[in-house]
This record gives sequence, C-alpha cells and structure tokens, in this order.
Amino acid sequence: MQINPGGRLNTQEVMGRDREIARYWDILGRQGLVLSAERRIGKTHIALKMRDECGPRYLPFYQDLEGVHSINELIRSIYDTVRQSLATAPRFKARLATWSTLLPDRIGGIDIPTGSRNWQILLATAFDDLINISEDKIILMLWDEFPLMLHNLQRREGPDSAIELLDHLRALRLAHSNRLRFLYTGSIGLHLVLRSLRKAGNANDPVNDMHSATVPPMTHRDTCDLAAALLKETLAPSDLVSTLASLVAEEVGGFPYYVHHVVDQLHQLRRPITPDDIVSAVGGLIHDPHDPANFQYYVNRLSAYYDAADRGVTLMVLDTMAGLEQAAPVSQLVNLCRHRDPSLTEEYVREALKLMAEDHYVTLKRTKGGLVYDFRWQLVKRWWKETRL
Repeated sequence: MQINPGGRLNTQEVMGRDREIARYWDILGRQGLVLSAERRIGKTHIALKMRDECGPRYLPFYQDLEGVHSINELIRSIYDTVRQSLATAPRFKARLATWSTLLPDRIGGIDIPTGSRNWQILLATAFDDLINISEDKIILMLWDEFPLMLHNLQRREGPDSAIELLDHLRALRLAHSNRLRFLYTGSIGLHLVLRSLRKAGNANDPVNDMHSATVPPMTHRDTCDLAAALLKETLAPSDLVSTLASLVAEEVGGFPYYVHHVVDQLHQLRRPITPDDIVSAVGGLIHDPHDPANFQYYVNRLSAYYDAADRGVTLMVLDTMAGLEQAAPVSQLVNLCRHRDPSLTEEYVREALKLMAEDHYVTLKRTKGGLVYDFRWQLVKRWWKETRL
C-alpha cells in the first residue's frame, strides 16, 4: 500500500470503511444523505468508493463542487460529468450527441450566459433527461463539497440564490423520490451554510427529507491495520510492525490523514524504526513551521465561515479547553471563560459548544460525573496547546 499523505488513493486501498459504507447504502435505499466530517477524514474516498463499487441498482455520478461558484457552473458541471461518464455507453449516444450540441454555450435551447433567468428549467431538464435515459436505475448524484459550493454561491450571487437552489433541489428529490438520490458531502458543514441563510431570512428546512450523518473516526483496530500496511513500505523491522502500528494509532487516533503523515515522516528516516521515532515524528508534525499536516486549518476556517462574534467566543472556548488536562463540563468552561470575559453568558458558551460539536472541533462525552466536552482529536488538542497557548 502506498504512503500518500493528502493524495488521492485508489478506491481499492480505502481501508476500514466497509461498515460505514454499508450503512450509507441502507440510507440511500430510502432517501438522500448529507455526510459531514472534518476535512481529510476520508469523505471523498468514501464517495469515490461508493461510485466505483455500487451495485446494478444505481447509476452514479461523482462531482467535486469545490470550484463551482454559480448555479450556471453547477448545471454545466452536471452535463459535463454525465457526458464524460456515459460517452462510451451505446444506449446513451443519441442523447449525448444532442447534449454535445448544447455545450458549452447552450443547454436545452437556452444560452448559458443568460441561463441565470432560466436555471430552474435547465436543472429540471438535466435530471429529466437522466431519468428518462437510465431505464429503471436510480440516479445517484455524489456531490462532494456541496456546502462549500453553497458558501461560494452565497458570496457571489447572494443568499436568495442559495436558498432558491436548495428549495429547487428538494422539489426535484420529492418529484422523483423513487429514481433520484443525492449524497452531499462537506467539510465546512451544511449546518454553517443553513445557519447563515437563516440569518438572511430563510425559514425553510431544505434538507429535512434527507438523512444527516457524520463520518466517524476509524476504529482502533482498523487504524492499526492501516498503519501496519503503510509501515511495511518503510524499513520498520517486521517483528515490530504490529507494536509500532499500535503506537501510531494511539498517537493520532482514527484519522487516516494523520496516519499517512506520521508514517511518511518515518519513511524519510531511511533506517529501521523504533518506538521513539514515532513519538518524535508526531512531535515533528506538530512543531514543523511548514505545517505539513495542516493543523492551522482548524484556526483559519473560523475566519472564513464564522462571523466575528462567534469566532471570538469559539477561540476563547477552544483555548480554554486546550489548557485542560481532562474533558470538562459546561459549568467549568463557562467559569474559566468568564475569567477572560465577564460579559459572557452561559447560554452563549453553550451555543458555541453546540456549534463546535456540529463542526467537529469538540465532542460531548458521557461520564459517571456527567456530560463533558473535549477536543474531538487529541492530536489537534496537543497542537493547539503547544502552538497557541
């Protein structure tokens, strides 16, 4: 198995996600799915694996929407993706030949440059065509980074365009409930976009017909298996691979991106690996000024997606939490934060914690002493404490 921190893996190399994928197929059998998690946890690889390994019941189309900033660009992306995916299928050739005369400037007789006045028709036409030419299959649209596309759309075209698109997609899902499924994935969280749209006056719940799920960490066993497979590509002594893999899993948790990074650091040693090397490799990732593991993203995204007031409270709570050795109840976090800002209310801190839990910064745990909060990833907590405090 290739060591590949941050790169695209072959879907055959995606490990430890069979249980989750089976669950997601069960959900898609009845309704659409909103799949969220922090970036680099493996959402894209899960979506690609589902595309490549889906059964005969589905006709899947994967789209990376990160670079899409308008509804017209989305519609063009749909047509281009379908055309590329089905270009060699004989029974689609006639329809695709028609599409080729419509792109890149026209779709359904409507000029793309003026399509902003007719995008509902263009979008409906796209899915009507797909359903009509797919026989009895269920069309599955795997839309990666859909919330980021909505965020981009909102910034370029305003909240009304994002709201209208969400409402129109919901109407399409309901109109074709037996033949059309969407899987939205996103690292910024659809909840952040919907929260922003509610502040702009949208009272709708445009995804209440879809199931929401969070991609969980890999299990300890699966993390060990991944680390062991990668360590075999290094000079790790064969009789120590199992021990070293377990140590990697303990240091980074079930986050495959960090596993790849740590083993990559070990591979660069070009010598037999010891347990001390793993501790050093993790410390090196945390303190490397070039931040190869991109921990700074957890701070930067607050500026991009949180308003100023929420960002200030969120940073205060995270700074406070990073300085604690153990998980803490809300009451303790409120008291400690009030030492910094006496004007803070308990409700404001609770709302900040709820938002951070939805956004995968923190996790809520049930203990014998009650409910407590802590960083979702102890490696991120360590980075936060050692580089920010």
